[in-house]
Formats: sequence, C-alpha cells, structure tokens
Amino acid sequence: MDLNNSNSARVWKWQRGGRPQLVEDELAQEEPLEIRVRGKAISVTMRTPGHDQELAAGFLLTEGLIRSREDIERIDPCVRAREGNIINVFLAAHVEVDFKQLTRHVFASSSCGLCGKASIEAVHCHFDPVHSDLVVKASTILDLPNRLRQAQSTFDR
Repeated sequence: MDLNNSNSARVWKWQRGGRPQLVEDELAQEEPLEIRVRGKAISVTMRTPGHDQELAAGFLLTEGLIRSREDIERIDPCVRAREGNIINVFLAAHVEVDFKQLTRHVFASSSCGLCGKASIEAVHCHFDPVHSDLVVKASTILDLPNRLRQAQSTFDR
C-alpha cells in the first residue's frame, strides 16, 4: 500500500495495568469507488485508493461484462468528480452490455467478488473451471503471510 494512502490520528491507547495515553497511530485509508460503464453507474465498491483501473477491469471481468483486455478501450477517472472516486470505463464498440445481467446493484466490497451474488450458479457462469497440475511447496504457502506483510506495510503497521 502506498504510504500516501494512510493518515495518522491521535488515539487513546490503553496499556495493561497502566493508564490511557494519547498517542499517534496510523489509519489505513478506505474510500468508495463508483465504477461507470458507458456513462452508467454499475457498482460502488470500497477500496484503498490506488490501482483503481485494475480494480474496475477485474470487476468487469468477474461480472462477465468483458472477456478479455481487448474489450476495454480505456479507463479514466471522472474529471467532474470532486473527490476522484468515480472511474469511467470505455468499452470497445463490439462489446454488447446487458446491464440487467448484473446481479447486484448495491454496495459491494472490494473482496473476492463473490459477496452479493444471487446464487452459486451465478459465481460459475462466466468461466470454465481451471485445472492444473501445479504443485506448490508447503513452505511457500506458509511464507505467504510474511510476504503479504512486506508488500502491504501500512496494513502491517
């Protein structure tokens, strides 16, 4: 996480057996992002600001509105948005959009994308199952939390 996406605040810290102290602490920033396609708002998701274009593209892919990178012409921030929390996705002319296919028109989190789906069937409707003979060492899996902490230093703090 970019250090610019954190803020500090004075908070009361309670020590075991001690007295409360007013100390400086870091807060991870989280803001809503509205994703628009062809000028129509399709979702509001909470996210840590940064990488909004990638988030929007991934959202559209998992929702089945696009199938590949070639389906997107460009993704731009909305210049009229005062706080910069609106992003416009411009799709290629060949992409047909059925806005009614979206199964959620409510607040969504920036989690894996399963929350808010209407059914398990809706989760599996866009892609065939992925099969792989890939073998991952247990030590690699066990090291992942440490690697994530290194890559997300603000959240670790």
